[in-house]
Amino acid sequence: MAEEIETTKINLFLAPNESQFDQLETWSISVGDQRYDLQYPDLTEAEFKATIKALENHQQAFLSQLSVEQIVTIISAAAEKWTDPEYKERQLALKLLPVITGYSEETINLEIRRYMRLFRAKELRRFLNTELTNPAILDAFQPQASGSLTKAYGPKTSFHVFSGNIPGLQVWSLVMTLLVKSASFGKTSFAEPLFPVLFGQSLLAVEPKLAGCLAIFPWEGGSKPAVEEAAAANTDATIAYGSDQSVKKVQALVPDGHLFLHYGYKISFALVGQESLATDRYQGTVNRAGADVAIYDQQSCLSPKCIFVERGGALSPKDFARALAADLASKQQRWPRAELDDQQASAINRLRAQFQLEAIDDDSLTVFSSPKKTDWTVVYHNQPTFTSSPLKRFIHVMAVDDLLAVPAYLKPYRQYLQTAGVAVAPKRLLPITDALGQAGLCRITALGEMTRARPGWHHDGHFNLLDLLRFTDIEPSAEGLAEHLDTDVEW
Repeated sequence: MAEEIETTKINLFLAPNESQFDQLETWSISVGDQRYDLQYPDLTEAEFKATIKALENHQQAFLSQLSVEQIVTIISAAAEKWTDPEYKERQLALKLLPVITGYSEETINLEIRRYMRLFRAKELRRFLNTELTNPAILDAFQPQASGSLTKAYGPKTSFHVFSGNIPGLQVWSLVMTLLVKSASFGKTSFAEPLFPVLFGQSLLAVEPKLAGCLAIFPWEGGSKPAVEEAAAANTDATIAYGSDQSVKKVQALVPDGHLFLHYGYKISFALVGQESLATDRYQGTVNRAGADVAIYDQQSCLSPKCIFVERGGALSPKDFARALAADLASKQQRWPRAELDDQQASAINRLRAQFQLEAIDDDSLTVFSSPKKTDWTVVYHNQPTFTSSPLKRFIHVMAVDDLLAVPAYLKPYRQYLQTAGVAVAPKRLLPITDALGQAGLCRITALGEMTRARPGWHHDGHFNLLDLLRFTDIEPSAEGLAEHLDTDVEW
């Protein structure tokens, strides 16, 4: 008799307690000898509208009445739970996310530990203070230097269209809207539908009344046009993540006068100065570059597509490329790359073959690649340019005489530029980063930290909270007249 497999049911959605659903679908996955049935409703337009109405009611009755400091305390307490290795939701994430996403358990464990610490109280306060001199402006009218009294208002409800390429990124969007007292309706991708639900459950464990202010459901993009159109029309703000094509499809659903924020395709790269390639330093520089390439297999917009390496160091740019290839081979043993589907593998093999063929007659090109498999690819270019990558640990190394020449190669891509990871000496940092800023870059960070944006960074060069807010001013004249009309005061 076959041994019976243990089955655990997991909700792949969040909804207000009063929500009713006619049917639950099941997605079953197995981890060892245990099966998990991930359940979610096949959401109808009527069920969506009832959910949105519940979110509106709970936002007005509860969330809008909290102070921003109370919200910070709730989010921080939820995030602190994830710092405990034995925390149930963290353990569940480490079991299921590798199966769902294909990323290794080691990668997910390392990055989740680092990522969730960004949502502790001290970090959230830094984030708030970066954009709002006085965060209490979200709670009540505050006096301004101009003499006015001003209050900030966020959207009552927000519709989030999440991408599924990186586990946990959805949490940033949910936290951002919570801080401005907005109830959230989130659409997740089946590429990664679990983490935002687990974090939502952490929030509810801290404050059960938030259950009415969060709704998260998975479905394939475009498969529920009536629900998507209703979501954009019946919420105050829509926030979309993904490819330019998918973002444009969402934007077409947003009515005039409704707030729309979008985060589409972006390009990031690294710059390695000759001083970071000194004999006693180059190995650390190579390791940091390898980490930026390997973490989540370049799937983040913050990951480098190519690395510009300056000539003149103890390690030449070509030797840097060779050392980077060795480092990626080592990281493959510790943090295996996610498995590819046939289309992804074909794209890498096709591009590899193209460069290998060109390298036969062009000694300015060299291809370093993993044997037999597509685990990693480093293409060295002696003549600098800018070229994209199929990702999945496929990186270009460009030799340059001077890093200040790099912005010239970026001009055609200005609208897509985002992050640069740099490794240069102090006296060169500001001149180089200013040149990058003028070229269109919005974030400069240390090599090795490219995928780990800090709270308060200007996402795609813009504000985070401020772009969600509108402001109401009470001018001094109104306040003065009110004082004049106080019957208890003689004028």
